Amino acid sequence: MTRPRPSFRFPWRSRADIAREVDAELAFHLDMRVRELVAGGMNAGDAHRAAAAEFGDLEGTRTYCRAADARSDRAARAADRLTEWRQDARYALRTMRRSPAFAAISLLTLALAIGANTAIFSVVRAVLLRPLPYADPGRLVAVTESWPFDPGTHAPLSPPDYVDYRAQQHAFTDLGAYSTAMGPVVWQPAGADPTTLNGIPADAHLFRVLGVGAALGRTFDDDASGDSSSVVLSSDFWRRALGSDPHAVGRRLVLNGRSMTVIGVMPRGFVLDRTEDIYLPLDIRDDLARPEITRKQHWVLVIGRLRPGVSLEAGRADLAMVAHRLAVQYPAADSGRNAIVTPLHERAAGTLRTPLLLLQAAAAIVLLIACANLMNLTLSRTIGRRQELALRAALGAGRGRIIRQLLTESLLLAGAGGALGVALAIAATRALLAINPGTLPPLFAVGVDRQVLAFSVLLSVAAGALFGLIPALHAMGAGVSDALKEGGRGANATRSGGGVRRVLVTAQVALAVMLLVGAGLLTRSFTELTGVQLGFDPAHVVTAQLRVSGPRYDSVPTTNAFYDGVLGEIARAPAVIAAGAATILPTQGSVSTSMRIEGQPVDESRLPDMAYVAIRGHYLEAMRIPLLAGRRFDASDTPDGPKRVLVNQTAARRYFSNGDAVGKRIRIGPDPNGEWMTIVGVVGDVRSGGLDQPPIPTLYVMHAQEAWSHTLSVVMRTSDARAAIDALRRAVKDVDPSMPLRNIEPMDDVVGASLAARRFALGLAGSFAGLALVLATLGIYGVLAYEVSTRTREFGVRLALGATPASVLALVARRGLAWSIVGLSLGIAGAVAGARLLTGALYGVGPLDVTTYALVAAGSLLIVTVASVVPAHRATRVDPLSSMRSD
Repeated sequence: MTRPRPSFRFPWRSRADIAREVDAELAFHLDMRVRELVAGGMNAGDAHRAAAAEFGDLEGTRTYCRAADARSDRAARAADRLTEWRQDARYALRTMRRSPAFAAISLLTLALAIGANTAIFSVVRAVLLRPLPYADPGRLVAVTESWPFDPGTHAPLSPPDYVDYRAQQHAFTDLGAYSTAMGPVVWQPAGADPTTLNGIPADAHLFRVLGVGAALGRTFDDDASGDSSSVVLSSDFWRRALGSDPHAVGRRLVLNGRSMTVIGVMPRGFVLDRTEDIYLPLDIRDDLARPEITRKQHWVLVIGRLRPGVSLEAGRADLAMVAHRLAVQYPAADSGRNAIVTPLHERAAGTLRTPLLLLQAAAAIVLLIACANLMNLTLSRTIGRRQELALRAALGAGRGRIIRQLLTESLLLAGAGGALGVALAIAATRALLAINPGTLPPLFAVGVDRQVLAFSVLLSVAAGALFGLIPALHAMGAGVSDALKEGGRGANATRSGGGVRRVLVTAQVALAVMLLVGAGLLTRSFTELTGVQLGFDPAHVVTAQLRVSGPRYDSVPTTNAFYDGVLGEIARAPAVIAAGAATILPTQGSVSTSMRIEGQPVDESRLPDMAYVAIRGHYLEAMRIPLLAGRRFDASDTPDGPKRVLVNQTAARRYFSNGDAVGKRIRIGPDPNGEWMTIVGVVGDVRSGGLDQPPIPTLYVMHAQEAWSHTLSVVMRTSDARAAIDALRRAVKDVDPSMPLRNIEPMDDVVGASLAARRFALGLAGSFAGLALVLATLGIYGVLAYEVSTRTREFGVRLALGATPASVLALVARRGLAWSIVGLSLGIAGAVAGARLLTGALYGVGPLDVTTYALVAAGSLLIVTVASVVPAHRATRVDPLSSMRSD
């Protein structure tokens, strides 16, 4: 019986083939020896046994020969493949050299698309995927508290509450604390000008909780000792300021006028909250000495480490029980509060997760559009090469070999485009972060590491396979052998691939419209934000941060003398119109305090909060914050006199509904027996928490009476910024040359910094949308131009038979517009479905803003019309005689 012939055979020997051939060869040798023995006079049975005995271990020989043959085949196949790959690569490079325009367009498209994805992924990896730089970071949590009147708030703990949580919890190995409420630290280097440093107070428990020790020396041993003369340096400060001195431990630094001993240097890359330079001991002994007051003062940030095997839910339940006990024990301070336990990574990432994922999705859409565009180009190019492919097939190349050749060309392009994209991503990411330095917390170091490179390589291979495989399969499926019969006419080329190209163009337009709608909504939102009423005029205002430090400024009179001296001298400068100072500037957040109003019932567990700003000099005039009622601070308000305050319009409306805020008295702070303060005026609202945050009740106090903060931001309204800054420098040097200035910048930059994250997201989304629109436009143009080039004879005949140029133009342009309108409709529908994901990032506009959708639709239609008319116009210029002769 004849075995059926297999329909498919591998070009190499299978294991069964090898076994069969080895068996046949061994049998041949045995048979030959048997024949020799029989010819010598031995009977057949004895000859077989004798031959087998002479051969030895037949099974061992069979196994050895099969393994040897298999190894030999594998080596031969590997060598053949390597040779073929080299041939394919060389041929692909020659092919690309013959089509430089195609290669250049493809490389540029891939570089932009893969670069965009790599740039965003490097940020996503840094913020969302890379573990925090601490030991076993998965067990670290942030511990905060909710406010009684706002359960969604994540508030710091008070020092007494922190100590009680540490003592009563059972689910954590320990809790550690630090604070970011400390102002800049003044460092006085020997023989050099003073400079300011970023310092963070931290207790000894914190470093143990994080599982990070000092690279040199040690961290704080025992926070209970309150050793305020020790300091730990960050690695960056140690390298920058001390020249990586290996003997830095034990050196003394003059910080805030006090000599302190360096006890350690933290390892490179260690950061708690910002780009801190030094770590100081967190001393809470004074707070613990008067807990009835300080239990209401929340400024301690707490990190905990879950015990091994304890889940996050168990940790939450444990601290919830402690919070309940504290609320029962201290109802005035802790009633209504609850402990909130959040994974530290999630807490550090904050609100970045959703915007980053949306941007990554937008970048992926750009890559899809780019692949669709390249697929169109490759498909048209492959159809144009049908005769070449048919000739290769006629000479013996199989379908697989031809497809592999086409794939090699696309993968080479994708690899080169990916390499360019990575370089572009590195440059673009650095540039964007440099433009918006406050966008990402310093805890997340953005960079291109091995994982990001692996992502780019994977993306490049996937893109090359995507835009190379489908055109290759389509070309082979269309029957390349027919191309030889068609000769150079390409009669079927016009129809071949037309459906695929139209689908790709429609998809490109739809995806581009979705991105444009998203970018349009973000743009409208940004425009709304920049148009909000700030409540002050930042134009022509210069700010600078000034801090007094040292033992001689431990008293209020000396502090007041310094600031009065500086502000008085710059007020006399010709370039300065008005000058003042405040503890915190608008849009930079706020410090809050509780308040009691004289004559109104008091619930100590739910005291109202107000933002607290201490001002001095002519701050309100310099910022042009209007006075609405009463008066401003004046010479009658002295540091030792009765305390006078101002409130903003929102506070006056909320707490004094009768409009009689002026003249009322209030107490602020946790002490229920504090000094009464008289409201002497009502001023306009300002955006203290950022442009997207509504004004909140705000209290303005005289810094001369409340000079507990040694850091002030000086503001100067000026007609000449440079002259005003020079005047400020001279004033500080005249009053106390050891006091440094920092953060000298226009007020416009301070306001702009509050929009850094939105500007970063808008810049990326706008770039992606613009790129997507360009690619989609090129796609439409390319497809129509190809159709015009392949239908030249048809247009010539139409014109020869009396068709007008306008009718030919309409015929071609109508096709492009039809595809575009379908894509536009699909894109609008997709945008409507997905725009709700942007709700949290929008301000002043809704996700279904009709104006944005209408502008995107009209703009897209205009651009695709231009892209369609240009090739259509070429069709009208076809010479009928020339086109028919060329056939």
